[in-house]
Amino acid sequence: MTTRDAMERFIEEVMEKVEAAKQELDETNKNGYEVDEEYSSTQMGLERAEADIEHMKISANAQQREQLHRLHLQVSQLLNDMYLDQVDVNEYR
Repeated sequence: MTTRDAMERFIEEVMEKVEAAKQELDETNKNGYEVDEEYSSTQMGLERAEADIEHMKISANAQQREQLHRLHLQVSQLLNDMYLDQVDVNEYR
């Protein structure tokens, strides 16, 4: 079972990545969809976080799995937004 402290630290780390990705997505949208290296790096960080969430679920209790599920939904939604923005950029170039 995952300790509460380890789970809290993990959730904080993922939420920091989520916030950074939201800022990057907002900035990219404001600048006319200019996808740069930082955008791609942020996106890859979210992809790693998504995989880490799945690994954490294995050793989590029921309450922790629920928290991780909600976190996974946030990360997935943000990744989808980032993917769609990249498609929009590549399609119109």
